[in-house]
Amino acid sequence: MLDTLQLVLLSVIFGGMVTFQILFAPLVFIKLSIDTARPFIRAFFPFYYLYFSIFSFAYLIVCLLEGDGIQAIIAGVALVGFLISRQILMPMANAASDNNQKSKFDLLHRGTVVINTLQLVAFFSALVLV
Repeated sequence: MLDTLQLVLLSVIFGGMVTFQILFAPLVFIKLSIDTARPFIRAFFPFYYLYFSIFSFAYLIVCLLEGDGIQAIIAGVALVGFLISRQILMPMANAASDNNQKSKFDLLHRGTVVINTLQLVAFFSALVLV
């Protein structure tokens, strides 16, 4: 039973992240004006990080109960990445944007993108391992 729950949680995380990167984010900036897209994305990201933090935490718990150490490490590291992005990098990026500090914003934004990409690769690897 736990192995099925583990696979479902992993699939929801990976599928959600892929959907966001390939479909949702590009469409927001293609279909909405920049004046609408920016505040929308800014309001969306706290929920994105919270959602995936909760699912990563649930995945971590199931992996620990299953005794699956590699999967637990992937879940735990990803969870930390979501929390760092939500609680530290995103507020700093928003402040940089508000203060017209473009290079600082670009660096912080790039940091969240790198973290998110590494998480996606890690979750893909976890799917391959299951």
